[in-house]
Amino acid sequence: MDINYKIKERLNEALTVRGMTAAELAAKSGLNKSSVSRYLSGENVPRSLAIGKMAEALSVSPAWLLGYDLTMNG
Repeated sequence: MDINYKIKERLNEALTVRGMTAAELAAKSGLNKSSVSRYLSGENVPRSLAIGKMAEALSVSPAWLLGYDLTMNG
């Protein structure tokens, strides 16, 4: 399974669980909306800094966002 797909799936799952929108994630993480949209669609793979910011905004483990076999909260 490719990394784009895994990150996309994990981001969408975390947004659903947290009851957040993509716009809220962008605002809370400090990333721009278009970047978040591309990550959510699997069009782009976020760099480690973006992964860290989104993980913090979503209160999830960065490793979980990357697809490692962990619980959402690490």
